[in-house]
Amino acid sequence: MQSFTKISKENTAIPPLQGIPQGRYLIPLWFVMLLAFVIRMLAAFFSKGFAFSDDHFDVITVAQGWLDGLPLWLNQSMPPRHSMLYVLLHYAVFYVLEAVGIFGPEAKMTVVRVLHGLYSLLVVYFGYKLTERLSNTLNARLVGMMLALVWFMPYMSVRNLVEMVCIPPYLIAFYLMVREEQAGRRRWLPYLGAGALFALAFAFRYHTVLFGAGAGLVLLYRRQWRESIALLLGFAVFAFLVQGVIDIVFFDYPFHSIVAYFLYNAENAENYSTGPVYRFALTVLGFLVPPVSVFLVLGYARTARLAPKLFWGGLIFFVAHSLFPNKQERFILPLFPLIMILGVIGWQQFVQASGFWQRRRKLLAWCWGFFWVLNILAAVGMAFTYTKKSRVAPLVYLSEKTGMDGVVLEFGNHSVKKPPLFYLGHTGAVYENYATDKEQVWQEYLQGKKQLPADFVMAYTLNQDKTPAELQAQIDASPYKPDYVVVVGTDDLEERMARLNTLFPHLKLEHTITPSLYDRLLHLLNPRVHKDERVQLYEVLP
Repeated sequence: MQSFTKISKENTAIPPLQGIPQGRYLIPLWFVMLLAFVIRMLAAFFSKGFAFSDDHFDVITVAQGWLDGLPLWLNQSMPPRHSMLYVLLHYAVFYVLEAVGIFGPEAKMTVVRVLHGLYSLLVVYFGYKLTERLSNTLNARLVGMMLALVWFMPYMSVRNLVEMVCIPPYLIAFYLMVREEQAGRRRWLPYLGAGALFALAFAFRYHTVLFGAGAGLVLLYRRQWRESIALLLGFAVFAFLVQGVIDIVFFDYPFHSIVAYFLYNAENAENYSTGPVYRFALTVLGFLVPPVSVFLVLGYARTARLAPKLFWGGLIFFVAHSLFPNKQERFILPLFPLIMILGVIGWQQFVQASGFWQRRRKLLAWCWGFFWVLNILAAVGMAFTYTKKSRVAPLVYLSEKTGMDGVVLEFGNHSVKKPPLFYLGHTGAVYENYATDKEQVWQEYLQGKKQLPADFVMAYTLNQDKTPAELQAQIDASPYKPDYVVVVGTDDLEERMARLNTLFPHLKLEHTITPSLYDRLLHLLNPRVHKDERVQLYEVLP
C-alpha cells in the first residue's frame, strides 16, 4: 500500500480547502484511522483514573459489585438513573477477566479502556463515511482527522462515559439512511436497522432519542410513510428487547427506568450544575477552539437542506439540552461529531464561494494551523493524564497489601470525597454506608444471613465534620480495624497529624504519592479550587 493516495478525479475540480494538507497527495483514510488508533491506545495505557463521578461509581463500582454478589441498584425502590445495559456489559467483561485469572483493578481498567478505544474508532470511520457521502473525500479526511485528534476525543473515548459510547450507533443509523436515500431506493429494511441503532444509542444514553426524533420528523415532513413506520418500528422493537426486557427482569414494568429517570430529573432539575440558556453554546465554541469553532457553527447552520436528518436531529438535541436547567458539559458530548461533520461541509462550501476568504487564504491557513497545533498538543498531553490520582493511586498501592482489614481516609478541613474502593481489589465499603445501608445492599450481612468475604476491607473517613472520638466509636463497633491511614493534601498538616496521633500513636510513613502533572497544572492555574493533593500513606503500628 502506498503511503499516500492520489486525489480522485472528481475531487481535482474542487478548489483547495483549508484545514487539511494540500497538494497532489492526500492523507489516506487508513492513515487517519492509524492516528486515531495510536492516540487512543496511548490514552488507554497511560491515562489512568476516571474523569467524572458517574463514569466510575455508576458503571465500574456497580459492575464489580454484581460480580461480588452485591445487589447494587437492585434493591432500591426506584430503578437507577443510568444505563443498566452498559453496566451489564462491564459485568460480562469483568466476569471473563476473572475467569481467566485477571483480578487486579488496574489490569481490568486497562482492558476496559482498550476496548473503549477500539470501539470509538467507529466514530472516526463512520464520521468519515458520512462526510464523504454528503460532500467529498477532501472534507471527509478533514472530519476524520478532527474526530481522531481534537483534544478531548481520544481522552473521552477511553473513559466509561455513556455520552461517548452512544455515538457510534446513532452515527451508523444516520449513515444507513443517507446511503439509502442517495441510492434512490425505497427499501424499508435500512430504516428498520437505523431505528434499532437509535434504540441502542438510547439504551446507553436516553437523550439520544432526540437524534432519532429529528430524523423521524424529517421523514414525516416529506411524507415518507413507509420509511417513517420502519424507523419507528425498529426503534420500538429493539428498545423493548433491550431496555424493556431489562426493566421487566429487574424492576416492575417495561421502561420503568425511563419513567423513573425523567421523573427524577423533573424534580431535581435545579439541584445539579445549572447555567444560562447559552451555556452549551459557549461549551461548543470553547471545546472546538475558536476561531475554527465559529467556522464550524456557521457551517452547520448552512446544512439544513443538504443533510436535514442530521441537521434537525442535532439541533433538537442542542436546544433541548440548552433549555433544561441541568447543564453539565459532558451532556453535550454526543453532539460534537455532528457539528464537525456538518460544520466542515457547510464552512468549506462557504469559503469556496466567499471572495473575502479567497483573498485572505493566509489568514484562514493561520486559523487552521493554530487549531491543529493546539489540539494535537492537548490530545497528546491528555493521553498521558492521570486524573483523580489522589483518589485512585493510594488505593491501587494498598491493593497489593495482604491481610489488610481497614483503612482511614483523612481529608483535613475539606469535604470527604467518595473513595473508589474498586481500586483496592477487595470487596469493601465505607463504614457509614455499611452501617446505615440506605440502599439495602448490606442487609443480609448485617443480619448474619451472609458472611462477608475473607478479604473484605472497611474504609473509614475523617475530616472537620467528624471528631476523633466519633471515628474511634466507629472503629470500636467494627471488627475491621485500620491498618493504614491515607492523608490527602498538605494543608494544616501539623494540626491534622496531631489529631490522628490521638487515635493512632504509632504511625509510620510508608509511601508518598505526588499529584499528576495535570493536577499540578490545575493547582497552579486555580489554587483555590484545585488543591495540592499530595497523598501520604501511613502504616498503623501496634
